[in-house]
Amino acid sequence: MSYYNKDKKTFNDIELPTNPNMPAWVITPKEEKAIFERWRKKAFARCDDLIKAYIECSNSYKNPLESMKKCEQANKASLDCVAQYQKQEYLDIERDILIKEKAEKKKIYKRYLEEQQAKLAEEKGTAGSGP
Repeated sequence: MSYYNKDKKTFNDIELPTNPNMPAWVITPKEEKAIFERWRKKAFARCDDLIKAYIECSNSYKNPLESMKKCEQANKASLDCVAQYQKQEYLDIERDILIKEKAEKKKIYKRYLEEQQAKLAEEKGTAGSGP
């Protein structure tokens, strides 16, 4: 008789960024890094057109110094756009999104555990009713 349940998923098998027993609002350094990365990507995505315009402008000149002078306006516009979205309020929005995602994953994980406990109770109930 084995006490090991091979069908039971371990904590490592569940896609949760943190310990499911911790509150969702606790953010680990790994999650903070992911939040910052999302924030950065979204800021650049919102300014994609301006960044592409600057790249096209700078690539149209063979001399890098000439492109820096001629494309200064496009560069400033793209940098201003990115700076506009790289503010604390947008970082807080990303944190809120991650906390909501963690709370949802925690609900799914709890539901999964309840299903596993129900299965286990059912197996014990049917095993005990034998001859």
